[in-house]
Amino acid sequence: AELMISATWNNELAERYGKINGSIGVLDKVNGWYAPGIDIHRTPFSGRNYEYFSEDAFLTGVFGTEITKGAQSKGLSVVLKHMALNDQESNRDANGAVATFCKEQAIREIYLRPFEMCVKDGNALGIMQGMNRIGYTRCRSNYNLNIGVVREEWGFKGLIITDYNIMDTEESMACISGGCNLQLYGQGNP
Repeated sequence: AELMISATWNNELAERYGKINGSIGVLDKVNGWYAPGIDIHRTPFSGRNYEYFSEDAFLTGVFGTEITKGAQSKGLSVVLKHMALNDQESNRDANGAVATFCKEQAIREIYLRPFEMCVKDGNALGIMQGMNRIGYTRCRSNYNLNIGVVREEWGFKGLIITDYNIMDTEESMACISGGCNLQLYGQGNP
């Protein structure tokens, strides 16, 4: 849906989409939504491009903010995803975790900007980390990202959750000390 909404260049449509999903959440007695996907299209081969708005940080931030406001106006908490530089689907599991290298200025101006806009302007209540690494550090246990930028610089007070993964005790402790509040588990996990 994000691709189609961003192609309209219609902010009101984005907010209405958020409100519709918020209303569905109320009807289904659901209070959290793992959306919108606001990472950036880094390459045409990224595994989640269908789930993200565009390669433009400002456009993504504006539409993500409108969807966030719309959904949360109905009581549905959004969980923005996947922060950040989520480049590919293959080799992104707990053991493989692709490493993405990028300069801090580009990370802040392009890849983190939509998340910052949704947090500051849309009062987003949740963020889902990517399974990837930025440099050598996993996003989910990246203290500088989760605490330094998101909590201290942006003033984010909400939930930070890992993406689906299988972790051992040592990795779980790294997530907690790195600023994640919750681990997302699925079938087959303890």
